[in-house]
Amino acid sequence: MKFGKHLDQALYEPWRKHYLDYKRLKDLLTELFNKERDEEVPLTSYGSFDESEQKEVQSWESAEARFLEELHAERKKVEKHYRVMEEKLEKSFEAMAAQAEAGHADHDQPAHQDKDAGHLRSMNIACVNLYRTLNMLNNFVYLNRIGFDKIAKKFDKACGGHYRKKFEEEISKSNFVTSKGVTELLQKTADFYATHFEHGDKDKAKVRLLAKMAQGSYRKSDMLWLGSKIGIVVTLAFWNLFNLCVSPNLHIKEGMEVYIPLYRAVGQFLALMWMWGFNIWIWSTYRVNHVFIFEISPRHKVSHLEIWDEAASLSAYFLLNSLLFLHHQQYHLRTQLSEIFYPLALIAFIVVKIIIQVIGTSSRSLQADIVHSMGNIFIAPFGRARFRDCYLADYFCSMQKIFADLQYCVCFYAVGTFSTYHLEASEANANYCLNLGPILVPLVHAIPYWWRFCQCLHRYNETHERWPNLANAFKYTLCQVSVIIGSLHPFFSNYESPWSPYRMFWLALLVVTTLYTYVWDIIVDWGFLQFDSDRYPMLRSKRLYPKAYFYYFAMASNLILRFLWVVTLIPFPFQSFFSSGVEYQHILLPVLTLAELYRRSQWGILRVEYEHLSTSQGFRKYKHLPLYFDRAVAREKRPPRAVWVNVEAIFMASVLIFFSVVVWVWK
Repeated sequence: MKFGKHLDQALYEPWRKHYLDYKRLKDLLTELFNKERDEEVPLTSYGSFDESEQKEVQSWESAEARFLEELHAERKKVEKHYRVMEEKLEKSFEAMAAQAEAGHADHDQPAHQDKDAGHLRSMNIACVNLYRTLNMLNNFVYLNRIGFDKIAKKFDKACGGHYRKKFEEEISKSNFVTSKGVTELLQKTADFYATHFEHGDKDKAKVRLLAKMAQGSYRKSDMLWLGSKIGIVVTLAFWNLFNLCVSPNLHIKEGMEVYIPLYRAVGQFLALMWMWGFNIWIWSTYRVNHVFIFEISPRHKVSHLEIWDEAASLSAYFLLNSLLFLHHQQYHLRTQLSEIFYPLALIAFIVVKIIIQVIGTSSRSLQADIVHSMGNIFIAPFGRARFRDCYLADYFCSMQKIFADLQYCVCFYAVGTFSTYHLEASEANANYCLNLGPILVPLVHAIPYWWRFCQCLHRYNETHERWPNLANAFKYTLCQVSVIIGSLHPFFSNYESPWSPYRMFWLALLVVTTLYTYVWDIIVDWGFLQFDSDRYPMLRSKRLYPKAYFYYFAMASNLILRFLWVVTLIPFPFQSFFSSGVEYQHILLPVLTLAELYRRSQWGILRVEYEHLSTSQGFRKYKHLPLYFDRAVAREKRPPRAVWVNVEAIFMASVLIFFSVVVWVWK
């Protein structure tokens, strides 16, 4: 993602003219240095430049001098605005403090007691606005520092010089970089808010101030429609659970379980969509700049409400389809409609939605970014290994059961089993794809680890840093070996057989791998166990989320859920040790997969937060990132929303009314 676009999205609009004019400087570079420069200017035989060469040298020197003059003028402009705003904000804080003192002085007077509520409310608003403006000024500093570094790098590349380091030293000595006034004023404002509104709790005050700085403006009609969709989804979900768990007459008839992997895969993917929307909501609320970290174009970013809206639409159709599937036997629809219709309709609906999403957007859309990242993952180690590529590949490591179910579905429909399948079909024909499981499932489980292993090698080749790249590659090597040994070795065909040394080695390998990945999560990915926080042991001092117990809960739950996930990766004969095959496939496996998806989402929340605060794994090029503020920017043109909303509303209402009538007539 180009820095110019990030700057255009992240800057504070009222101060636009005071930021570094990055685009103008880029254009000036192109104008001044549009000719390629030779590495060396040839000398005459007398050791001096000839006349044409002297003119060329003078031309380059003039161009360099002009650009440096413009660059220094931009630096002075930025510094002047920072100095003016710093003085202005200091006066605002002093006025607010004086107002608070005056309010306390008049507090005991009866004539002023009725004004206390209004006085506190106005002081609260003033404090929030001041805190927001101070953070905007901090962002102003970060963005301009990055911009100056970028443009100096481009200047060096254009003229073949080495000015970047010198200019970086000048910038680091500038007042807007060295001044601690804004940092101190932020602390004073947070202390002020804690004293007057949070009973002295400074940590809580900082979080409250950040949350109140949100400017999320959503139309009431959109919120109402999303709430209506969620209500439909909840109703259909309880209806499905009632049919599965309570109703004695509605059940999955014999033979129809071959379609369950498809419904299980789609349901788990939809759960992941809801969790992803929750992650974006958390990052947006607590100012984690995920847009900058994932290198997403500001014009293509999506909010958590947009993700939830899409997830609600897909969930409603999925649950309605599964409900009809469950009622198929009771309503005696076999003569009119085969049970194969329902999973095929679900597949067709999802495929059409994906095609519409991909075709209906530009080549630089968010969907295109995701497709490019997936392409980089599939061709690893030859593809790029940016943060978002590695982050997506880590998610794939938690979606192995979804991929295994999809592999079964592709096999089931590709070989034509569904077209000949019926209750009297031979067992060999019905279980053809299931019999391929011992071969394909271990490969499906191991491939995501292979992708991450290759990405780690790519990062090592790119950065030449053994830590953390080779240590991370070793982690994924252990994961691959554990899965492949346990799934393919003939010693594990029967868990009741005597425990050989080889099998004990495999069990020890599983434990070591799980503990290794857990320790990596909390130390490297989350930055815990630093012991630099006096109040909260084992946590880092810099945190963006409000409650310390969330971090402790994440550390404990991550260990438990990692060991639970191991149950799904051990060979199938061992799974019968925990439950019967049917109970494992239909109850335990979906629950464990959802638990792993939750663990991965929780990991993602903390991983992106730590990436915002540090450069521990070398993905970020800058020491500081601006806080995230979700402001309205010009976005990619999309189809008129009202049309699709009306179509969805009419479709859902019609189906529910029709289905209710059918239930009433045939009950």
